Amino acid sequence: MLKAVLFDAAETLIRPWPSYGAVYARVTAAFGMRIPAEFFAEEMKRAFRAVDWPLRTDSDTERRLWLEVTRKVYEALPADLPFHKWSGAVYQAFGSQDSWVVEPGAAETLRALQGLGLRTAVVSNWDERLVSVLDGLGLAPHIDRVFVAAQVGWRKPAREIFHRACLELGAAPSETLHIGDSASEDVAAARAAGLQALLFRPSDPTALRRLSHVLHSAALVGHTAPSP
Repeated sequence: MLKAVLFDAAETLIRPWPSYGAVYARVTAAFGMRIPAEFFAEEMKRAFRAVDWPLRTDSDTERRLWLEVTRKVYEALPADLPFHKWSGAVYQAFGSQDSWVVEPGAAETLRALQGLGLRTAVVSNWDERLVSVLDGLGLAPHIDRVFVAAQVGWRKPAREIFHRACLELGAAPSETLHIGDSASEDVAAARAAGLQALLFRPSDPTALRRLSHVLHSAALVGHTAPSP
């Protein structure tokens, strides 16, 4: 019997508004440099691929990694900006609820799961900023716990972050379902840790495309609730 449902945060419960690149572009425009969001989207992907992401982590490590990513994006800019002021502004922007929107159906699905008596939580490779973002977007009342890598000390795909969530929610891994947008860091990693898992990608026809469909998944057999 399922006892808990875990969710990834970015690109699952919430998504950047209107996009990651657009947030960078908005911040950069405030420094007098107008660059298309598409430029930043590509540079962000390149920067994330170039950074070595350790499984063991803490708040200081996450801040250092963030600076590495923004430094690589910064180095691609066509002109100089004051790096520390600019990167600080980017950091603050992504920690603001104004840069995020709730995925359609997320709040309704979380409420329905809680109505079934299931524990709900977020398991994310974010840092402490995520807590205030979820609160500002109105999702906090529907989430029992938030587990971020910076506080737990492990990043996905490490099994330790999943097991920590299960332990504190009072559910065995086999009694826990994890939902996220990454086939490797969410689905494969959760299953390797002994959890059940579902892939969520609204644009992927082979994945869960609406969060409300979680309520009809095989993992929830034995529970009944109307679709939100």
